[in-house]
Amino acid sequence: MRTYHMISAKRMGWENMYDYFPFPTDKYSKEEALNQFMTVEKETMKNNGYWYPYTAYEINGLTYYSIIYDGIYDEDNLLSRGYTKYELSQL
Repeated sequence: MRTYHMISAKRMGWENMYDYFPFPTDKYSKEEALNQFMTVEKETMKNNGYWYPYTAYEINGLTYYSIIYDGIYDEDNLLSRGYTKYELSQL
């Protein structure tokens, strides 16, 4: 059974919404999976009118506020979370 590094990425904005990215352990080490997210420096203006820098993460043209390494999941776990065998075979 194939296993996957699971990374959750918090979407930009006030909602606590996450996207999840599995990376096959036979193709990626933990570090390689995390490195798929490019760090980018951004700025945000606070209510006081000053700009503050922060680090964001980009993958597949999308920007995320933070990323979290969730651990290793097996294929059955991902199938129960709504992934299809076809989706997993394309990774």
